Amino acid sequence: MACPVKTFIFFVLNCLLSLYGSVSANKTSAYGAYGVEVTSHQEFPVLVMENYEKMLSFTLRNFRGDVLEIVPVMENPEVAEMEMNSSETLQPHETKNFTAKVKAKFLGRTKLKLFVNTSQVTEHDMYEIASTGAGEPLEWYEQPETYEVTVSRDESPLSHAFTGTVIILVCLANIAMGCKTELAVVKEVLRRPTGPLTGMFSQFILMPMIALAVIFAFRFDSANALGFFAMACSPGGAASNAYTYLLDGDVSLSVTMTLCSTLLSLGMIPLWLFTVGSHVLNETDVKIPYTNILTSLVGLIIPVALGMLLQWRKPNWAKYVVRGIRPLMVIFFIFVFTVGVYSNLYIFTLMRNKPEILLAGALVPYVGFIFGGLVAIVTRQSWERVRTISIETGIQNTGIAIVLLKVSLPSPDSDLSIVAPIASAIFTPIPMLVAIIWYEIYKRCYKKKKEVYIDDHEGESDVESGVEGEYHRHDNCYVELKENNNLHNGVK
Repeated sequence: MACPVKTFIFFVLNCLLSLYGSVSANKTSAYGAYGVEVTSHQEFPVLVMENYEKMLSFTLRNFRGDVLEIVPVMENPEVAEMEMNSSETLQPHETKNFTAKVKAKFLGRTKLKLFVNTSQVTEHDMYEIASTGAGEPLEWYEQPETYEVTVSRDESPLSHAFTGTVIILVCLANIAMGCKTELAVVKEVLRRPTGPLTGMFSQFILMPMIALAVIFAFRFDSANALGFFAMACSPGGAASNAYTYLLDGDVSLSVTMTLCSTLLSLGMIPLWLFTVGSHVLNETDVKIPYTNILTSLVGLIIPVALGMLLQWRKPNWAKYVVRGIRPLMVIFFIFVFTVGVYSNLYIFTLMRNKPEILLAGALVPYVGFIFGGLVAIVTRQSWERVRTISIETGIQNTGIAIVLLKVSLPSPDSDLSIVAPIASAIFTPIPMLVAIIWYEIYKRCYKKKKEVYIDDHEGESDVESGVEGEYHRHDNCYVELKENNNLHNGVK
């Protein structure tokens, strides 16, 4: 009886040899069927400025005995169009040079494909073949080589002013955050680390995972994927402190989490991008510039340290700095939403062409609000801390993400990637404003009902007024009474 292990090994080897033979046969038959050699006379990727044209030259050699027709097709004609400038026909065994004109239309990346066929196939048919893959393989074939074309935006002085303004705005916000941070309060909060640790878990673990789920669900291209992922890895938005205050959350915890997340982002953002981010962008055209990102993060952390140093050494000066920065930031915001919008209208064009970016920009923070609150409930935090952790989780520091992407990435990836954090910045305040309005209405209704109840039962004891617990029914509304009222009435 044959050894089963030996039989299995021979079976695996036969399968591998058969597979290798089929692949080799395919390569040989493919070369014999195609029989065209293409040599490009320029290095790829080719960079073309938006609304400009560029000539590309190739040398084609026909090894076949048939007359071949060469048709160049752009994979994404919305980014760039291709126009032939010479004859597209190759005679048998002929070598010919030909040029093609690339007309850049909108920033992005696309690929030039060369189709060779022995039948008269129109250019319209080639576009359909490139997009759907339909066609008769005996009549045409696609050259295995593809040639990348990158269309970049011609940045105006206003665009450079916008980028500089955003950098200054983020630095000023970080200085103000450092000036408002009292180390004594931070130490007091960190003595009970359950709340801060819960917040750090939600910010640095849950949010990147939520962003990854959204990226894979919508199948974003590499630049948009990097934009959403970098934003989800950048927690600690300064606006979270204001929202926490307006919603009666734990302001001390909010300030502590904002400070800790800003400092930890110096290590966590590169760590996420180096590990998971490299797999997200595997085999794509975007390369993550880790050195540039780390340098930018250090530059953004320094203002926080300066503000904290000023708060520690000169607390009175820190108060004046915060007061002076506020009106200056208002001016900067006006500049960003006027001149900044005008100089970056392409962002709205991208959002219009890809509405899924808007949906993802809303989903990432909204799901973050929900899961951040759920994690806080699971760890048995108070309702004030549940609100705080929920807010801190969903609100991202989109300013840091924009600066990192804009400064670190080359064009057009820098312009394409910042669309994600901008879309998120548009939708993030909406639930916060709704919650603040609802909470203010609730507090006024609650206070009014409480005053009416106390006025109606003034002078009555708890027994006379039917008070036996902490909550009481009045006009279908529950009213909470303080324990000192019971003590005032002599009830213990």
